Amino acid sequence: MKRKHLLGLCGALLLLLALAVGCTRPDEQAQPALRVFVAASLTDVLTEIAEAYEQETGRQIEFNFASSGALAQQITAANAADVFISASERWMDHIETAGRLQPGTRGTILHNQLVVVANPASPYAPLDDASALCGLDLRFLSIGDPAHVPAGRYAQAWLESVDCDRGASLWAQLQPKLLPAPDVRAALTQVEGRSDIVGIVYRTDYLARAETFRLLYAVPLTEGPSIQYAAASLAEANDPEGAAAFLAYLHAPEAQQRFSAHGFLIPEQP
Repeated sequence: MKRKHLLGLCGALLLLLALAVGCTRPDEQAQPALRVFVAASLTDVLTEIAEAYEQETGRQIEFNFASSGALAQQITAANAADVFISASERWMDHIETAGRLQPGTRGTILHNQLVVVANPASPYAPLDDASALCGLDLRFLSIGDPAHVPAGRYAQAWLESVDCDRGASLWAQLQPKLLPAPDVRAALTQVEGRSDIVGIVYRTDYLARAETFRLLYAVPLTEGPSIQYAAASLAEANDPEGAAAFLAYLHAPEAQQRFSAHGFLIPEQP
């Protein structure tokens, strides 16, 4: 008798559960994570911003951090992302030319600055100006691979603008000593590992671990290339509305404050 009563109770519970599930509206059901492809130099700050966003909205963010060039190639190869945040307008142009951006969603969200850094155990002292790099006796120069990494491309452009003896550029002088890295974080790791390597990286990556490196030179904004981070929703996004909401959040005061705290420069509002 008790067994029949127990079975009846279980059946009733299962029926109620089935009714509850059946009555749940589609927008109340758990949504898949929003897929965001992000330049590696934004790893720390975007992870922090995503935690706040998830707490406020309940929406999960799934990041893929890598060099902007590698991410652009992944996006053109497959529909695997909802949002793309690039450290280079060039790679965002590449995606737009391929017809993979959601029209009207592209915008510049941040700026950055280049710095020259060394290992604290190195013999290199802070430099007064860029031309002092011409006489620096270093074994290797560590930058992101200019072919794929925006930080490396920016570094090359700046080095090409610095003149050394007899009209040769600093880039021509240092190119034989080039030690390309797959992303800007890897370039820093190379500098950290050896005292005879000098690196050119983003100011924000240096600030994240300033105690680990020696700052040799901060490239003035008026002398260095314009470093812009572009963000957009992708045309084949699984969740266009979710992508738009996250992009809007990146322009909200809380996210902007976090960007500033990490050393990024906020574009002036039009």
